[in-house]
Amino acid sequence: MEISLRTATIDDASALADLAALTFPLACPSYHSAENIAVHLANVLSVANFVDYVESAEFSVFVAETAGGVMGYAMADYREPTDADVQQQLANKGRAAELSKLYVHPECHGAGLAHELLECLLEDMRQHHVEVAWLTVNQLNARANAFYEKCGFAVVANKTYHVGDVIDDDYMRIRILDDAGGRQPRILEG
Repeated sequence: MEISLRTATIDDASALADLAALTFPLACPSYHSAENIAVHLANVLSVANFVDYVESAEFSVFVAETAGGVMGYAMADYREPTDADVQQQLANKGRAAELSKLYVHPECHGAGLAHELLECLLEDMRQHHVEVAWLTVNQLNARANAFYEKCGFAVVANKTYHVGDVIDDDYMRIRILDDAGGRQPRILEG
């Protein structure tokens, strides 16, 4: 399967919302009702939301696509966090950005697509002079937690996250970015 990674456009908004409607529920614990998930999708992952994300300079959105369409997406949020707990965890760590979303179609799970999207997003963060990437992930999402742990994101705090009228327990994870990305760091002689 040939996959290309590229910056999302407004024309992708509908496909992104469709993929979000498929993948977001898979990341939710089983106690979430369909109604709560639908509220979250409408408030955060709708076509209109994706149009806003793609048009805004405060976000970067990347898609992975095949001949069959969009099979994954990743999004960075470059806005300053307003949450006091997040601010405290990021204090004195340099310029930070949130890895806000990273979802892959279930047909592509285990194929390395999430890692490729992550590396694309981290390189974009480096180009934005970001020194630390942060994210939140549900504590019960074992698959995502194992992935982020493997990719160097360490748990630094517990964080709450609202899905509809339910409050989830998430982990806040951070990764310090180096200039070398996935490559070996340069060794400076001195």
